[in-house]
Amino acid sequence: MISKITKTKKQDNENVDETEEKEKLPNEVLVIAQEVKIINALASNDLSQRTKQLKKLRRWLTIRSNSSFSFHEEDFLRIWKGLYYMMWMSDKPMVQEDLAEDFGKLLECFSEVKTGVQFFGAFLKTMCREWFGVDQWRMDKFLMLIRRMLRYMFRTLKKDNWSAAGIKEFNSHILETILAENASGGIAMHFLDIFFDELAKVSDGDLNAKSVGQFIKPFVKFMAQQNDFKILGHCRNKVFNHLLYQSELGREFTDKYNAWKEMGFPTESIDDLEKADAPSDTEEENNEPQGPKVLDPRAGNVDVFIPLLPLDGKYVIKEIESLLYKEETSTKSRKMLKDILEKYQTYQSGKFPLGVHTMPRPHLKSDVPLIKSKVDALDDLENDIFSTTRKLKQLSKKRRKKLLASLNYSDADEDTFEKMIENSIPKSLQNSEKGKKRKSLPSMSWVEEEVENEVSPSKIQKTDDEVEAAATNQQPNSKKQKKKIQKDNKRKQLSDKSNVTASNDAPAVEKKNKKASEEKKASEENKMSEWDEPLTEGEIEYFIPSKKIQLKEANEKLADIVPNPFAHLNQTATPKTPKNMLLGKKQKKQAQSAKLAKETPASPYTPAKRVKIMLQRNTMQNPSEYIKQIKSSPNVPFDATKKPSKGLLKPNSMPSPINPFYKKKIGLKLLNDTL
Repeated sequence: MISKITKTKKQDNENVDETEEKEKLPNEVLVIAQEVKIINALASNDLSQRTKQLKKLRRWLTIRSNSSFSFHEEDFLRIWKGLYYMMWMSDKPMVQEDLAEDFGKLLECFSEVKTGVQFFGAFLKTMCREWFGVDQWRMDKFLMLIRRMLRYMFRTLKKDNWSAAGIKEFNSHILETILAENASGGIAMHFLDIFFDELAKVSDGDLNAKSVGQFIKPFVKFMAQQNDFKILGHCRNKVFNHLLYQSELGREFTDKYNAWKEMGFPTESIDDLEKADAPSDTEEENNEPQGPKVLDPRAGNVDVFIPLLPLDGKYVIKEIESLLYKEETSTKSRKMLKDILEKYQTYQSGKFPLGVHTMPRPHLKSDVPLIKSKVDALDDLENDIFSTTRKLKQLSKKRRKKLLASLNYSDADEDTFEKMIENSIPKSLQNSEKGKKRKSLPSMSWVEEEVENEVSPSKIQKTDDEVEAAATNQQPNSKKQKKKIQKDNKRKQLSDKSNVTASNDAPAVEKKNKKASEEKKASEENKMSEWDEPLTEGEIEYFIPSKKIQLKEANEKLADIVPNPFAHLNQTATPKTPKNMLLGKKQKKQAQSAKLAKETPASPYTPAKRVKIMLQRNTMQNPSEYIKQIKSSPNVPFDATKKPSKGLLKPNSMPSPINPFYKKKIGLKLLNDTL
């Protein structure tokens, strides 16, 4: 009991000593001690301790913001050191999103907007300082943290009704941290991507064009100070071009361009399209009461639809013109700023400066008029150069002779001779001659068709008696004509027989036969060609036999005169006629094929050639012969020690000096000769 009493007395004495020491220390040191304690708890390994300390931090910030003891930048940097490592140790995306939301809600603890902007500025400084230590697995959660913190910062500015002082303080912190020259390019590009999207989501249409112009100012300064083309191009696309595209003119242009593209670019210019009037159903839909907005919880309870930001180009133009020709602006950034200035000036005039406005089309023009004009120009030039000779050549020979004969050369001199000829040539004649030369002749196919289609009435009116009279008067000079006459006689005989039989039959049969005979005669007359027509009076037909027929006749004559001397030797064979000895190869083959056709019986299934397959002559190689053949081959058996007769590489004509076994034989010979 005595020991317990002594311990309690000692503890009481220690507490009294601590309180006395605290009273002696200044308030600044005590605040720093509290901050260090908070940081150690936020960065601890225990999750429950971290969550408890975050709740205590929210209370501590609200109490201190309302007290007389104000915050400093160093205080916020110490707090954000602990918060950074708290996010570093958080795992799983849902937990990280909730933690980022809790960090953003810390901005609501401050009563003044200025202190909230300072807290956000300290966050940006810590991120720029620690960005190079973030690995690839933790990159996404810190990018998400930047987006959520920027969103809550815009909400605090919105509560202050977008005051000019708050926006100015916000812009100064951005220029000192993320948009500084020494900042990382990755974090700057991410900040450029999300800035105006988050501003449009938070504003929800409650933002002036003037305040939007104030938010653009730090980005114009950033463009003037930068030298990296990659970051400059990213800033131009994600800030200045993005603001133009999200404006009313930009959205109208995108809708128009999409319709123009879907139609397949029917016009050269996009301005040729006109917007059609919307139907009346849409007006009724717009008048209906709209329900509550559906917010996306994963995106931070924000509407997915991004509203318009009001844009006035005069604020951007004014800011660019103030920084364009300063010493601080580099040459690279000056070119970019000039381009942006021109675009915003055209936007102010009421035209959209970006995108494709025209689609070129190939206009195919015929070269015929060009060629004609050039040919005429060449003709005129030749006429000017060659004068009279050229014009005389254009005339025909007869007209040229008449023209030259009609001239009076008594008064002609060397100077007046050419003029006299030029005056004598009429222009109408020259034009007519040129026209005749250039006209193309009609194609012969058309002429032939006309001749074939025309049938003279004299041929149609000819009777059978006239044809027979012409046939009798005609002298049969050829074999063809004899055959024709014989055929005609046979037809006449058949017709006589049919007439005799027809007299015995009924009159109906006579009519049928007459019709059939008339149809046959008409078809024969139509089939008659020019060669089948009979000769007229005074015409003589000459028959020229072909070379084959002439050879046959010559061979027949020679065969009768010269007998075959080898006929008695081949007694078994059939006696060859002397005609076949002097005939050609083709004629002999034809004769042999005719003999075979007579010997073989005619059947529809007999093939032209017969192939006999002799299966008895098929042989097989014995295994012993195969083994002998393998043993006799030079490559068997395989010898591993055997070297190849020739190497794969081509031998050099000169040995290389790098070879250690190189010997200068030529040099040694020369030395021996000199010695």
